[in-house]
Amino acid sequence: MNNKVNIKLGEVQKTLLIPLFGRAKEYEKPDPLVKDKYAREIVEKIDFDFEAAFTHVPFQFTLNCVIRAHHLDHALLKVIEKHPDATIVNIGAGLDTTFRRVDNGKIFWYDLDLPDSIELRRKLIPETDRNKFIAKSVFDTSWFKDIKIRGSKVFFMSAGVLVYLEESEIQRLFLEMIHEFPDSEIMFEIYSRKFLWLRNHVLAKGQLKSELFSPMKWGVNSAKEIAKWSPKIAILDEFPYYSRIKLENYWDERTLTPIKIMNFFRVMKIVHLQFAN
Repeated sequence: MNNKVNIKLGEVQKTLLIPLFGRAKEYEKPDPLVKDKYAREIVEKIDFDFEAAFTHVPFQFTLNCVIRAHHLDHALLKVIEKHPDATIVNIGAGLDTTFRRVDNGKIFWYDLDLPDSIELRRKLIPETDRNKFIAKSVFDTSWFKDIKIRGSKVFFMSAGVLVYLEESEIQRLFLEMIHEFPDSEIMFEIYSRKFLWLRNHVLAKGQLKSELFSPMKWGVNSAKEIAKWSPKIAILDEFPYYSRIKLENYWDERTLTPIKIMNFFRVMKIVHLQFAN
């Protein structure tokens, strides 16, 4: 009997399978950038032919997800070292397992996502006393009140989510978060406008032959553009995706060539902001 979990997700939520599979495949390597055995376990529980679905997915797409997780893990570990009782909110959690990778036994963690994604998450990942799930849209700001434990620092992370939303929606959300969570921090990725256009153009032309992709909506060239939304937004860090990693330790020259080009043009970046008092 097949006891695996079936998948039925919306247009944007289906993209959660890309980072999950990326981390699972990375774990199989001798020296993985992200050691996520939980991702491998989750993949094995889902009734979905990952290998077939990813046949036409360029390696770069899953690799990007691994790199993003690597950077977020390192940033979170630094926050937790300074604030052992920190509260972390994972916006658009999907099947992310970051909590399990960075947990120090004291932090409190909320995974926020749309109801269908959280329904799937509950079938595959256990909710605990310090890891709570919130089944709401990020724009339904009633979730603010669901963050009942706030510790000495509130830190937001968002991986592969904001780029699918409209800029006006994100701006409104950030301004509301500033008011509700003063002195909090947030980390996420941004894509340049040209890179976003190119990706969506390739997708529209049918050159990405996979059901897992959806068009992205938000492109921004620099965190400075976001900081202009409010004097209370401070840039703590901003760096290209593939920087701060000894690239030659992980990939051959054929793989490194497009990576180096993207780094040079800074088309994909990690951004770390603070919402001041």
